[in-house]
Amino acid sequence: MINPGFTLCFLLNGDDVLLIHRRFPPNEGRWNGVGGHVEPGETPRQAVIREVAEETGYRITDPHFAGLLTWDGFEIPPGAIAIFTAEVPTRVFEMNHEGELAWKPREWACTSAQVVDNIHVFLPKILAGESPQHFHFSYKDDVRIRDEIMALPEAFDPEKAYWPEAITLPEERRGAYLLSMDKDRLQIEVIEDFLANQSYWARGRALDVIASSIRHSFCFGIFCQGHQVAFARVVTDQATFAWVCDVFVDQAHRRQGLGKWLVDAICQFVDKIGITKTILATRNAQGFYATYGGFEVLDHPERWMSRLGKETQV
Repeated sequence: MINPGFTLCFLLNGDDVLLIHRRFPPNEGRWNGVGGHVEPGETPRQAVIREVAEETGYRITDPHFAGLLTWDGFEIPPGAIAIFTAEVPTRVFEMNHEGELAWKPREWACTSAQVVDNIHVFLPKILAGESPQHFHFSYKDDVRIRDEIMALPEAFDPEKAYWPEAITLPEERRGAYLLSMDKDRLQIEVIEDFLANQSYWARGRALDVIASSIRHSFCFGIFCQGHQVAFARVVTDQATFAWVCDVFVDQAHRRQGLGKWLVDAICQFVDKIGITKTILATRNAQGFYATYGGFEVLDHPERWMSRLGKETQV
């Protein structure tokens, strides 16, 4: 399944399109749309809203998904870009360090040799209002040698959050159980019921807060015959630190080794991405986490502090 790691947005005002003259590779020295990386856990739509604000100062709210771009043989490894357009009410933008911004006539953007050359293929179709399509470009020795225009892949979802394969674990089956990091499998009503109604640490937590916490975390679920029976999430900077939280196993499925499996998977994951400090808090399961995850009581707990947000202070 194609999971775009980049976005590209063409901001429109009247008969003009806002382009950026890139200072850095790829496409250094060429005019292009604005955009950039999709962060893990972001959808392409969320990413393009953020990138447009960072690169231009415009606060767009409803970018239009216009197509999917993929490539092979280019100066960077094969990948995918979600293309968007957005109308903006003014021509006043904020400059940035990525390159020079300028309004250009639509015709110029679609034909000029100063523009990234594959734009000549897809931008006229997008500006003409054609339905989103999949544009694939092949390169050899920095020269575009083949263009393919096709229907979007059947399973492609531009609203799906981006999770690089390099920082997930493959799904694993043990008997009737499946462990997965795929957020599309998560059953938020099950998670909400346990956290808000059964846990001691998150009782009363609102559904929208739970949903937001899931979007911004790496999540682990265990499923039995399509029903979610266990959950945990990891909050991390993906470099030095991780926090394991909201861990639970359904009462009816305990004593099956699911908790051990969950903790083992979490430890594999944080080790895989190079985390050097992983913490968690528990009221009465210290022995369990020490035995199956290698966790230890903090050497200097007096050095650790916490702060409650205003809505949680008593």
